[in-house]
Amino acid sequence: MNIVVFGGSGLIGDGFLQECLRADDVTRVVAVGRTRLDLTHPKLSQVLHADFLDLAPVRSDLAGADACFWALGVSSAGMDPEDYERITYGYTTAAAQTLHDVNPHLTFVYVSGGGTDSTERGRMRWARVKGRTENAVISTFSHGYALRPGFVLPSHEARSKTAAYRWGGAAVTPLVPLLKLLRLGPVLTTDTARLGRAALHLARRGHHRRVLENRDINTAAAL
Repeated sequence: MNIVVFGGSGLIGDGFLQECLRADDVTRVVAVGRTRLDLTHPKLSQVLHADFLDLAPVRSDLAGADACFWALGVSSAGMDPEDYERITYGYTTAAAQTLHDVNPHLTFVYVSGGGTDSTERGRMRWARVKGRTENAVISTFSHGYALRPGFVLPSHEARSKTAAYRWGGAAVTPLVPLLKLLRLGPVLTTDTARLGRAALHLARRGHHRRVLENRDINTAAAL
């Protein structure tokens, strides 16, 4: 498989990259981003691009892709609503349309989040925007999926650049044994390796659900 990863510099994107590079059936990984990653591998190609609303200049680099794993995103906290919508919805759908033109049968895996509002009518703006983005991906691709992780713990020694995620991870990590004892771990937590393996499972075999909640992600990662 040839896989394109957006957002490889982030915590979840790094998990996608690491698991793709480990997978025997993945022959090429294209990481698209604004800055070069401190990562080298025979399978890895890096494409530097600044304008994520216009991917036409890198269309040739996306040719031959079998799947796209989308981890590019920002927290809505303290962000101008229009900027948040442009990044969350605008960037994602621009890439989805370009990739659909390249390969309409491509598997597109979008990382959303727990609490996303697929009705697009709820009170929380961020949840509506993510729900709108999920719906756009799923309507664009017959193999379009949304992942809704809960608390994401780091694998591969990665560390989130988002302060809220770092604080949340630091708070949750000591509670993991208790969550396992209460059998709440699969419902509330996952990690970057499992997210990567779940995305690969979707690319290989698909899934009967188009939106995978935290428990579904952990289950798919184990298959």
